[in-house]
Amino acid sequence: MIIAVVGATASGKTAKAIKLAKELNGEIINCDRFQLYKDLKILSAYPTDEELNEANHRLFGILAHDENTSALEWAKLATEEINKVKNMRRQPIIAGGTGMYLDVLINGISPLPDIPQSVREIGTELSKQDFNAMYKAVYEADPNLGILPEQHHQIIRAWEILTVSGKSIRYFFNQPKIKFINDEWKFVYLNPPKEELYNKINRRFDLMLENGAIEEVKTLLEKFKDMSYTEIFKKYHILKTIGAKEIALYIRDKLQYDDMKSFCKQYSRNYAKRQITWFNKHIVS
Repeated sequence: MIIAVVGATASGKTAKAIKLAKELNGEIINCDRFQLYKDLKILSAYPTDEELNEANHRLFGILAHDENTSALEWAKLATEEINKVKNMRRQPIIAGGTGMYLDVLINGISPLPDIPQSVREIGTELSKQDFNAMYKAVYEADPNLGILPEQHHQIIRAWEILTVSGKSIRYFFNQPKIKFINDEWKFVYLNPPKEELYNKINRRFDLMLENGAIEEVKTLLEKFKDMSYTEIFKKYHILKTIGAKEIALYIRDKLQYDDMKSFCKQYSRNYAKRQITWFNKHIVS
């Protein structure tokens, strides 16, 4: 059996996972896409040194700032770590709020082809300049595609797949899924009352600022100093960490401090709301 401690940001997953690891001779495997990175530990609510010492943690801080990953790549890594923990006769405990990653690990994934970055960039530009042409291309290739015009992200994805493979995305969806784990799952879903959660999110961001989140972002941006903000925020996953863009704008004097703080808290609450919706649909139901 595999235990998964899930819930929205700031819901208490780290503390709960550590408690379970102590009680069940377990090890914690990260399922937070931003805590995979070595940088932005403050902004991503990375476990503290004290917390890391309380239990064995895996897949935390394994990526450099200029590396990107995917749900498929994470699922492969998580499967390896789960098997290592099981072979030691210890309890695997998945902990994190990236529902898409967890879904792939549990249910598998369609064998979609890899999309080169160059194709992604072309697709992004085409979607801005002539989305109708993109929409027309995917429907000419597959009249029964079934994606609505307003589903922009799905149309772009279908165009990318068509461009690299010459086949409709539906062809790949109809193939057997790549499976990872066949074990029984037990979910520990942390879902505190909304007002309590939002208060925790607000307080936690204040602490992030007090603990050096601005300096942390400034240090990271120095590693990309030869690139424009537009380029790095579009290209690198680590800079999708909530708050990174707003703090960067504050550093460049494009955003006032109070506005930066307000936006970051609001975006964190919005993210929590999306997480709760996802977990309620996929875990509770």
